[in-house]
Amino acid sequence: MSTRRVLLIGAGGFASIWIDRFLPVFADRLHVTGLVDVNTEALARAGDALGMSDSQRFTEMEEGFARTAADCCIIVVQPFLRWRAVNLAVSRGLPIIAEKPIADSWETSLEILHLTRAAGIKTVIVQNYPYTNRIRTLKGVLDKGSLGRTNYIAGRFAADFTIDSAGGAFRHQVPYAMLFEGAVHHFDQFRNLAGADAALISGHQWNPPWSTFGNPPTAVFQIEMANGVVCQFELNHLARGAQNGWHHECYRVECEHGVVTVGADDIVRVSEHLGDGRLKVTDVAPVQAEREGHLAVIDEFLRWLDGGPAPMTAIDDNIYTAALTFAAVEAVRTKQTIDVAAMITAAELPPVAPRFANTAEPLEVLATKPKSRRSKPPQER
Repeated sequence: MSTRRVLLIGAGGFASIWIDRFLPVFADRLHVTGLVDVNTEALARAGDALGMSDSQRFTEMEEGFARTAADCCIIVVQPFLRWRAVNLAVSRGLPIIAEKPIADSWETSLEILHLTRAAGIKTVIVQNYPYTNRIRTLKGVLDKGSLGRTNYIAGRFAADFTIDSAGGAFRHQVPYAMLFEGAVHHFDQFRNLAGADAALISGHQWNPPWSTFGNPPTAVFQIEMANGVVCQFELNHLARGAQNGWHHECYRVECEHGVVTVGADDIVRVSEHLGDGRLKVTDVAPVQAEREGHLAVIDEFLRWLDGGPAPMTAIDDNIYTAALTFAAVEAVRTKQTIDVAAMITAAELPPVAPRFANTAEPLEVLATKPKSRRSKPPQER
């Protein structure tokens, strides 16, 4: 496999994890030749860690793209900056791997989708949850088919967060950031486990008086999927009891012939009622994939650039997760049930091969005719 020169947009925050944990694993396949961050201290720390010269460090995106010889681009900046970064990458013809979400609004997400598709730019969104071994194990049970069709799915995320532990103060203040920046993982997971895209969503979000958050950190949602599976989601960033934090969420999938669960201990269990109150509980042998999470997504991206298949989190697929996520925002904002399928139809999204198994019915393609879009960002982007 070839070694590619990469321009990294972002040096602090989560980008520092890329630098410390992810990029070293791919040192033989990725070489950072340019680094951009408006924060000069973060830029200095990251540049030193990567052994980069001063001429390879930039505080302005435009200068970074103009002066860096690169073969692809990694984008790890806050969602409201994504349009600008993607637009510059497209103008240079650079394939993109970007952190979730696609952008900070449904409209901008669609703009980015149509921009990258029109230019033929391979674009992957890092939606890492389906690549974790605990979820691969859970999904494997469903795909095997022995439990029959799925009835409904219950999911729980619960973490004892404060302003110092929630992953950035902006998540406390930016409206609905906990949904499009955090719960986007869980909405993607419901698509993955249900084996279908969303049709309808309703929900309620609130902020208890003891919260340190500037915006509501607790919510409940009900989602109806296109194949009839119903999902219930409990989101609590103020959990003072049992914890189901990042990568330790609880999922319970109720099926035709039994139930499969995973919780904080990461053990996947199958429960089958044998009649007369007798219950058979089986611990499932965990999947042991060589790479999981971010590392698996990055590996798939690089293989795609080398001529392999498109990753399952390519933007053509992830736009459906964005639709569900921003429909959730509208549901709590308007206190109404939002028709996600109608959003998808109105957007005239291009058809995409489903990445799912375990569907009760074939996944319907809601639209087939792509629509040309303007090539400039929305107002105030």
